[in-house]
Amino acid sequence: MARYTSISSSPQLEDLIHENEYTLIDFWATWCPPCKTIAPFFEKIAAENAIDKKLAFAKVDVDATKEVAQQYKISAMPTFLLLRNGVVCKAVRGADANAIKKLVTYARKRGNGETTTDEEEEEFSQVEFGGGGSGNPYPALLFAAFLIWFLFWRK
Repeated sequence: MARYTSISSSPQLEDLIHENEYTLIDFWATWCPPCKTIAPFFEKIAAENAIDKKLAFAKVDVDATKEVAQQYKISAMPTFLLLRNGVVCKAVRGADANAIKKLVTYARKRGNGETTTDEEEEEFSQVEFGGGGSGNPYPALLFAAFLIWFLFWRK
């Protein structure tokens, strides 16, 4: 693979993920200015760094393939997820070229069987945000309700 794959369905993405050890996915939207700004950088880095069966690049239009965006709990664009063997291991929110470059360097090193230092592992952990939306909003809502009760209605 020499470039990125434009994803049009969940099965297409699943096939790409299972064919490669690492997959870097760009979740973007046509109406998103930062997405448009970072697109040429992503396309260039994909063309220069894709390694057959080791590192693949994909772009997902969140409006055209809503089910994929929902599956990964994407709540902000652009979001870049690095998956290893189908599991999200790193993520970057926003058009941060340096962080994306770090994800690619990390995946290339690990994909080539190179070891990473503790400093590199720690550095790469800095770009994690937890994989998207928080999932279940109820604990936060319950805490907020308790806090309001405690501050204003408790006697």
